Amino acid sequence: MKVVFKHKGGREQAMQQRYAKILQGLGRGTYLTRDMRATEREDELAELRAEYQEVVGKRAYHGWDADTLREKIAEARDQ
Repeated sequence: MKVVFKHKGGREQAMQQRYAKILQGLGRGTYLTRDMRATEREDELAELRAEYQEVVGKRAYHGWDADTLREKIAEARDQ
């Protein structure tokens, strides 16, 4: 699978993931695959988890989805 490797100097280069992984391990730069990028849904979930921790004072259960977190936050604010 091809990825875009970003060298420390700022230059970007398309290469095989295995070579990018080696170069990243040597500290020559970084790369991201499509799987590593956060989606909007994951960003929203992270924001809701942070809000839950702020309101309740405990970290949210990792198995809760966005709707459940919204319900829990609303319940905590009503109390």
